Amino acid sequence: MKAMANDCSRAVRRSVSFIIPFFNEAACLPRLIDEIEEFIRQAESKWVLAFDIILVDDGSKDGGSDILRAYAKANPEILKLRILRLSRNFGKEVALTAGLSVADCDAVVLMDADLEHPIEIVDQFLDGWINEGCDVVYAYQRKEQRVGWLKRLLSRAYYKLINTMAEVSIPPNAGDFRLLSRRAYTVLRELGERQRLMKGLYSWIGFRQKGVAFTPRRRPFGKSKFSFLKLWLLAIDGITSFSTLPLRLAVWAGLLLAFLAGSYGVWVIIEIYFYGIDVPGFATLIVAIAGIGAAQLIFLGIIGEYVGKILLEVKHRPLFVVESDELLDDNLRTSADGIKVKGKIL
Repeated sequence: MKAMANDCSRAVRRSVSFIIPFFNEAACLPRLIDEIEEFIRQAESKWVLAFDIILVDDGSKDGGSDILRAYAKANPEILKLRILRLSRNFGKEVALTAGLSVADCDAVVLMDADLEHPIEIVDQFLDGWINEGCDVVYAYQRKEQRVGWLKRLLSRAYYKLINTMAEVSIPPNAGDFRLLSRRAYTVLRELGERQRLMKGLYSWIGFRQKGVAFTPRRRPFGKSKFSFLKLWLLAIDGITSFSTLPLRLAVWAGLLLAFLAGSYGVWVIIEIYFYGIDVPGFATLIVAIAGIGAAQLIFLGIIGEYVGKILLEVKHRPLFVVESDELLDDNLRTSADGIKVKGKIL
């Protein structure tokens, strides 16, 4: 019975697209394509599937798209390769969305271009999708010794905080390296929000999901584009995109400050009239004003985050602009240059 089920699954689920966004990763791209091509040769002997690659150039300045074109020209036997070039750098979350917007297959595999994601893990993705019926199979990092203790501590604290506050649970240490079935990525790309934290959206769509542990490889070229500041801003986006708890905390903190201020006022009256203690007022007044002022600024900042998100949403600007869309394979080499906004040619 299981063999019959697998045969049916293979008959229905035929095509898989790799979606890989990149920004200034020219040195990694030839090796990346080689690794994927070698994996596909092995996978095609095990799975009855057809593969292709969609690479999203997120406004690179190092000629990554030119390197891919030259590579495809020098290797005409390679599988179908599609290059989607955005008009500028829109960020990884949007670049992933752009890749998903052009996908038309039974499943997609999302991965980075920096060679940190081991390609062999994709075989476990396929097994979870075909044999176990999972719509989302994601990879999560094992304990990483190369990461400093402070970063590990902050990462644990962040996931604990966001999973306490958010309506959905986000698996710790799970990034964009994953497989999505057609119905999963179709729902994902139909979400209209412009402030996109993909980690949260993967969990929000639901469906049956499975995690696969992996150890990231060292980057052979360059360094990560995510600085501490960018990670911090991404963390704030995650919290404010999936929870209104910070706004509620602002209310509770205001009530707490009001209670403490009232209690202190009562205590001052008791000290003056019952104990004859004349409380010096200058230092107390300055500390109280500074504390309340700081709390007000923090809460205004929290409110500002939400108001800013509302402003970006109501503008209804497109998520991305496509500068060119090229399909390169051994049978077809076309280039559709132009401008596309949300998939519509202008």
